[in-house]
Amino acid sequence: MSAPPFTLLHGASWLTGEGEVIPIPGFHEEWLREHEELANGARNACEFVLRKRWISVTLFAGGYIELMVPDRGSEDVRRSIFKLLSRNSSAWAKALVISMDEEGYSMLEPADTVDEAALSASFERRI
Repeated sequence: MSAPPFTLLHGASWLTGEGEVIPIPGFHEEWLREHEELANGARNACEFVLRKRWISVTLFAGGYIELMVPDRGSEDVRRSIFKLLSRNSSAWAKALVISMDEEGYSMLEPADTVDEAALSASFERRI
């Protein structure tokens, strides 16, 4: 079962490259064990994100989001992040973007998603 495209759900979910949101009732790793046919041998969320190029999304109380992405530089990844965050700007306050292919994180605020140029610039601010 999935939610409407680019919906931001409380708890954990996967965001596919097409915008499909797949809710996860528990932890990502537990979901991978239960969906081996989709996991393609991935044993953890990091491996899965890199193999499938899906985004791991976790929305916590207080509007804090963690996004585990394959990379920050690809246009497809940036576009997915932009659509997810800009369409749900009232539902979150801070978003930590964790890239699997490089060191450092990016911390975003809703103002960083007013347009795609602002989002791209925000990725240059690394923490």
